[in-house]
Amino acid sequence: MIGEKATLRSMMRESDGHYVGGLVNGARILHFFGDVATELMVRVDGDISLFCGYEEIKFTAPVYVGDFMEYSGWIEKVGNTSYTLKFEAYKVATMCDRAGIDDVEHTAATCCIPPVLCGTATGTLVIPKKL
Repeated sequence: MIGEKATLRSMMRESDGHYVGGLVNGARILHFFGDVATELMVRVDGDISLFCGYEEIKFTAPVYVGDFMEYSGWIEKVGNTSYTLKFEAYKVATMCDRAGIDDVEHTAATCCIPPVLCGTATGTLVIPKKL
């Protein structure tokens, strides 16, 4: 159970843009961390569980509309009544114009090698009571 990992990938859509220039609000990363946590809890408990909160949230690089993101989470600790999870969000591809590549179609994208760490967090989930 400790070390169990789940990963989700998603492209930031136009509707994810929150600020001028297509910048995505950091809360969007937390939304996906929640989806990763739900998958982990379904795997280990067969229940979606109750998310209590995040600690140590850090946003380390900007995320824009059109970026391809990878969200991962894993179980770090199992307590008597809760799980502690760790999360990371990486930008794995971005639009060429954001990467400084000229003379390409506006829809052209490029891989981020290495992927860019955009956010980390620790989260706590309550172990559901069995009825």
